[in-house]
Amino acid sequence: MATEPNAAAPPPAAATTASAASAAAGRAEPAADRLGPLVRVDGRWILGDHRQRAHLTFEPEGLVHRVVGREPHPVAWDRLMELGVAVTADRFSSSRVGGLLSRTPGITTHGSCLRAMVRHPYDMWSAGFSHHRAFYPSREIVLLQSLLGLVVDRKRAELLGDDAWLTTAIRGLAAHRPAVRWRRPDGVAELVDELLAQAS
Repeated sequence: MATEPNAAAPPPAAATTASAASAAAGRAEPAADRLGPLVRVDGRWILGDHRQRAHLTFEPEGLVHRVVGREPHPVAWDRLMELGVAVTADRFSSSRVGGLLSRTPGITTHGSCLRAMVRHPYDMWSAGFSHHRAFYPSREIVLLQSLLGLVVDRKRAELLGDDAWLTTAIRGLAAHRPAVRWRRPDGVAELVDELLAQAS
């Protein structure tokens, strides 16, 4: 039985997405401060477009699913056993209509979502988020899936809530993008393991 997130409060009013929005507000962030649907806005990491209906924030205590008109739904880092993202490169394919036609694993009529196996109690948790208007490069989606999955597999999920560590990890992955092939992120596991060792 799937856990229904109670999800969220209205999104932070001030921001835009990653570089374009921050630049407009005079707070330009480096282009590497995004990885597919995961973007850094006003000093914190957000999965999905916070200006739309649903998104997730990466907080020190855990993931928080936020949906306009609902209470935020937090999931502590130590509950995560597996973590992944189901998302398409273009916005239409992640819409309710596009979800009917999409062949992307995990994409349904609910669109883009973060999927996790959680404990206490054991369950599958799925939290939808809004796709940005921007196109997500396929290799960024693969890198994001690899990063989230590896960190949780290595039992260091709490580092995803550490802004400094996650920012360093994403910038490190950005620097290695030329070596990444579609469906085969060469060197990502080694890079993530190096970053995890530095955090110990």
